Amino acid sequence: MASLRTYKHVKKTMKWYLSLKTTIVTGLLFLLIFGFFLPLRAGKANNPTQSPDSRAKETQIQTQTKTKTKTVPALVPSTQTIVQAESQSRSSLSTVAPSREIKADFSNVIFVGDSITYGFKKSHNTAVNQGHVYAKIGAHVYEGAQLLGDNSNIIRSRCNGSVDYVFLMFGANDFGYDMNSYQKWYKELIESTKKMFPEAKIILQSVMPMKSTNDQPQRNLEPQKLNKIVKAVAGEENVKYLDVSNSIPNATNLLLSDGLHFKSELYPLWISVIKNNAKQLL
Repeated sequence: MASLRTYKHVKKTMKWYLSLKTTIVTGLLFLLIFGFFLPLRAGKANNPTQSPDSRAKETQIQTQTKTKTKTVPALVPSTQTIVQAESQSRSSLSTVAPSREIKADFSNVIFVGDSITYGFKKSHNTAVNQGHVYAKIGAHVYEGAQLLGDNSNIIRSRCNGSVDYVFLMFGANDFGYDMNSYQKWYKELIESTKKMFPEAKIILQSVMPMKSTNDQPQRNLEPQKLNKIVKAVAGEENVKYLDVSNSIPNATNLLLSDGLHFKSELYPLWISVIKNNAKQLL
């Protein structure tokens, strides 16, 4: 009886062992099957038409793209560079005046001078408006700034808002003075004009011819002396110089009996000289 019970116990143990072994083996097989096929099916689901070779190429391209992205630095300008560029731009704009041609009616031009320039007010055979002439009989170069006054807005309004050219001529009453003083006064006039009309081009015009008189036998030589200084000042002050007197061959023949002032016929010729040199004055 004891041996029979032992036999039944061993048999029951063997069955339990075989059942457990079968369960373990079955579980392992399931793990292997699902562990292999599930990732494969997931890859196909994401890209069902992509071949292994194309996936390999895509992986290689992505790797190269990431590498390039990492190695190319971002070109971001520094704050100092931006500030310098803006400063240079503002400097360029403030120093370069817009190029405007002299209008046919001379509405963007003013004339400043002595009695020779004042003749534009009496001469009605030019396009120059009397309101654009700032001159006085007997004026000296050191009085030029006073002739313009201190209200540039009024002068601009007469020029339709923009004074593009300022023509200066002084000398008929300045010969006989110390030439160093004449040079100094002309420079001061130019500087004050630049401050008043920073957008304008300043033109220094040559002193007109003069005839000698009994009281002043050497007066005919004075314009040549004065014009050397006027031309030199124009170069030093970086403004234009226009030789009006030598551009009118018969200017001396148009002088009045006093040998200093001119007939009205001179002024259209004067305007023609300006028009003929308009491009050089830009």
